[in-house]
Amino acid sequence: MKKYLIIILICLIGISSSGCAVTQVLENKADNQKHAEEVSKKLIRYINEKDVDGIEQLFNQYSRNEKKLRKDIEDFLDYIDGEIEDYDFNYRGEISSSIRDGKWTRQKTQTKLENIITDTGKKYHHISFSEYVIYTDDKDKIGITILTLHDENNKLLYRICYM
Repeated sequence: MKKYLIIILICLIGISSSGCAVTQVLENKADNQKHAEEVSKKLIRYINEKDVDGIEQLFNQYSRNEKKLRKDIEDFLDYIDGEIEDYDFNYRGEISSSIRDGKWTRQKTQTKLENIITDTGKKYHHISFSEYVIYTDDKDKIGITILTLHDENNKLLYRICYM
C-alpha cells in the first residue's frame, strides 16, 4: 500500500511541476497565432494594393538581401486575379523549434489562408507562408522565408523560398 502511495505522490509532483511548462507552451501558441493573424491581414492588404515593398518587408532580412526577391514578389502578384475579398484563416502552428535552458531559441510557424475568393470570382485553394517568429542566434532570420500560392485544385502556382 505504501508503494502505491509513493508512486501516486511522485506522479502528482511530476504533473504539478510540468504545469508551468504547459502554460508557457499554450501562451506561446496564442502569441504566435495572434502574430500570424496580424501578418495575414498585412499580407492580404499588400496583395490587394500590389504593394511589393510591403510584402518584401514581411520577409526576413536574408530573403530581403536576395536581389531576385522583388521580381519574385511581382511574379507572385501577377498570378492573383483581382483583389482578395474572402478567405479562411488557418494557423497551422509550429513546424520546427529548438529550446535551450528552458527557453525557445528558434521557432518556425506556418499559416494558410484558405478558400480564397477574389472580386473577379477567381478562387484559390490557399496562400501559405512559413516564418521564423523566434531565432535568438540570428535575428536577421526572423520573418517570412516561404510564400506559396495554390490554385483552386491545390496545384502550386508560385513559390518564393529563401532560407
